[in-house]
Amino acid sequence: MITLSPRKTIPLQLTLLTPVVAIALTLVIGAIIFATLGYHPGEALYQFFVAPISRPDQVANLFVKACPLIIIASGLVFAYRANVWNIGAEGQMILGAMFGG
Repeated sequence: MITLSPRKTIPLQLTLLTPVVAIALTLVIGAIIFATLGYHPGEALYQFFVAPISRPDQVANLFVKACPLIIIASGLVFAYRANVWNIGAEGQMILGAMFGG
C-alpha cells in the first residue's frame, strides 16, 4: 500500500524548477496542438505572447480586456481570505454586463 506523507521542507531546486517545467510543457503542448490544427506553431505562439504587446494600440486593447478580470480578481481576494469559495465571478460579470446595458 502506498502511503503519502508531507515533506518537512521543499528543496530549493524543486521550488525553482517547477514553474519553469510547467511553462515549458505548456509551450510544447500548445505548439503540438497548433501543429495538429494545421497552424504554424511559432507564428501561433507569437500571436499569443508577443503580438499583444508589440504596438501601443495593442497594449491599450490588452488593458481594456484585462481590467475587468483584474477587478474581479481583486474582489475575489477578500472571499478567499475569508475562506469562502467563489467560482462564479466571471459569469456574474458577464450577466451584469448583459443585463446592465
